[in-house]
Amino acid sequence: MSLATTRVVSCTRLASLSLCLFALSIVPAAAQDESLATNRFALGGEFKIKTSDRASKEDYARGQLGPGLLWRFGTPKKGWGFHWGLNWYAVKLERPIGGTVTELGELKIRPLMAGYGYTYLIHRYSITADVLGGYAIGMMNISDPAIAAYQRTLNVPSAYATATNTLVLKPEIGVWYDVNKKVYINVNAGYIMARPDVLVETIAGLDRRKARADQFVLKVGVVYSILRRRS
Repeated sequence: MSLATTRVVSCTRLASLSLCLFALSIVPAAAQDESLATNRFALGGEFKIKTSDRASKEDYARGQLGPGLLWRFGTPKKGWGFHWGLNWYAVKLERPIGGTVTELGELKIRPLMAGYGYTYLIHRYSITADVLGGYAIGMMNISDPAIAAYQRTLNVPSAYATATNTLVLKPEIGVWYDVNKKVYINVNAGYIMARPDVLVETIAGLDRRKARADQFVLKVGVVYSILRRRS
């Protein structure tokens, strides 16, 4: 991993942590006398920023950013508790083929995770820190540039790719801010660790390498309550 890439990833993590701490420091005085919203289900959108570390001998994922769907069930309760998450995602992998870094294709990670964490309530804020772990199904779609690179390098007619299943781990911290009884803002930062093997098969043999599908994810979003409990 280059020094420049290390600095970018480190700065992104530091900026994300600073954003969370800043969010906790701006509680408005007017919020202190209002109760939490009686939300049952809220739906909205979020914007995600994903960055990845790189390792010279591993396939590595590109950084990504873009919109996503966000939802919230009920209202948070203070204390320790179980948490769960799907956290399905896909990453674009790159691999050195014949001495040239080439887009290998899209790796899909489909985890089912559960874990334990603590939620702290302060005025309109709810802060949750937890650790999730589980098992993920891996699926790989090889790209046309990668097929062409293997054909050129190994003199083979074609190439096919698959991915193994893998264990996943995700420590995270999330903050919800109740703007009012219908609108909620969310900031979440977490690091997903997933290291499946990606196998590229040709008539010349099998090229099997560990894929670094880790993702540091920062999400900022807003939801609107569409189902509420009766007061």
